[in-house]
Amino acid sequence: MDPLEKRLRDELLRDLNVKLLETAKWSLPIQVIDIEYETVKRKRMDILMKMLLVAFRTSRFASVEELSGMLIVEPLFIQDIIDRMDRAGMIVMNDGAYSLTETGRQQLDAGIYIQPPEMEESTVRYSPLHGRFLVGEFTDGSREAFRHALVFRKLTDFRDEEWREALDQLDVAYTDGNVQLVVQAITAVNELERNSIPCIEFRLHQTADDRLFARVWNMMTGEWDETLENHIMERELTEWREKYLG
Repeated sequence: MDPLEKRLRDELLRDLNVKLLETAKWSLPIQVIDIEYETVKRKRMDILMKMLLVAFRTSRFASVEELSGMLIVEPLFIQDIIDRMDRAGMIVMNDGAYSLTETGRQQLDAGIYIQPPEMEESTVRYSPLHGRFLVGEFTDGSREAFRHALVFRKLTDFRDEEWREALDQLDVAYTDGNVQLVVQAITAVNELERNSIPCIEFRLHQTADDRLFARVWNMMTGEWDETLENHIMERELTEWREKYLG
């Protein structure tokens, strides 16, 4: 008996009215899915960027040197910000002078700088039986598949909101001070493989009230799994009573 199984068994049998009837080990099939998505970082606009946008909205400036002389700021700093605003689609050169795009006007009014989107990808694991994505330290199971496993779900059946919820579990999006990272769009999903999670099932009898019940330890999530326990008890308690107490 491995140390984890012994620890769990000892925990369950701490109640002297509980009797262990049988232990089973099996693996829960899951889908491993890669999500590709765009992230956008939003941050409070710094004062120099605001000054440049206001300058471009109210006057005609054709060179970094003109701006440097007016704002008394090194040309290199101004050029760096202009390059960033250009990549973000906030400004454009028209008739030899910088002007604001609609994006630039909106961001100036809001005081928020939205950086260009970046492509990211993350791997998530979906359990058809749970009907949700599971998070934890993954270890592939090599035991017999769970006897009540459900069929795998087609990727086309998932809604965009479900992919976003899966990414939320991984803390992909965040807010840190005046910086906010958001998932702008899900661009692609691909099923990588089908794995399984090792689980330990304990079949128990509470002698004080003559109650049969199951406890299942999910080795990926590292906790007792009530979903699996209820799934088993809904289907097997009658059989267990005949087998163990009949």
